[in-house]
Amino acid sequence: MNYRETLQAVNTEKALSIIGINPTVQGGYAKFDCPQCDQKALIKLYGDKKNLYYCPKCHVSGHIISLTMKLKGLEWEAAKNLLLGKAVNVTKKITEEFHHSYELHYTDFLEKKGISKDICSLLEVGVPKGKTMLAGCVAFPVKDEEGMLVAYWGIRMKDEKPVFHKTFSPENYLFGFSNIDFDYDVYFTTDIFKCLQLIDSGLQCVCNFGLPYISKVQMDLLGQVERVTFSLNADLVKPFAIELAQTRNKYYRFINE
Repeated sequence: MNYRETLQAVNTEKALSIIGINPTVQGGYAKFDCPQCDQKALIKLYGDKKNLYYCPKCHVSGHIISLTMKLKGLEWEAAKNLLLGKAVNVTKKITEEFHHSYELHYTDFLEKKGISKDICSLLEVGVPKGKTMLAGCVAFPVKDEEGMLVAYWGIRMKDEKPVFHKTFSPENYLFGFSNIDFDYDVYFTTDIFKCLQLIDSGLQCVCNFGLPYISKVQMDLLGQVERVTFSLNADLVKPFAIELAQTRNKYYRFINE
């Protein structure tokens, strides 16, 4: 794995534990003692800056590999291999159907995103009513490749940040995959709203829930499709998409969003 792939593959909390750090998790970040001063540094747990850290006091910055090199006295390859050997994300698919049902409604937010009420109704997408974990979010049903509902994934309307239960791993699923016909072209995007727009226009589309990479499971799912169009501009995703195109005897093309 290269540098970027390693940062995405490594579980931050496991990695910090391996190098002797006991972090405090707060939302999408973990706090730990800065290796250079007496302040708390912050490291990102997920997203496009996953495993990058920064200290607001002394301004030292780096990533989990360089931090491992510093604290364990290792060279680059040894530090990377240590993390890949002991701290890689291990995700499990959900095997039981999700039975909780939300009362979902269509809002101006979805209309402004160019998403029709009809497609939201068809795909069971909307904003939950009442006090729930996904209050204030657009909720999207997550189904496995057989069509079983396993979870809900949300986007907060105020800042468009993802919200989901910690037992659900986006790496194991593709939104919309259970609905596709393998005889026809399929679009892939990292933008969930773009995905709905494409489906609304009559195209088949799947989404990886906004992850800045394509997981092994997602690559295997896409590998079942004969013709895939990658509609994206996320630089971190492109290497995974290119790898998929080069290693599978399928047809792929790329367009910019």
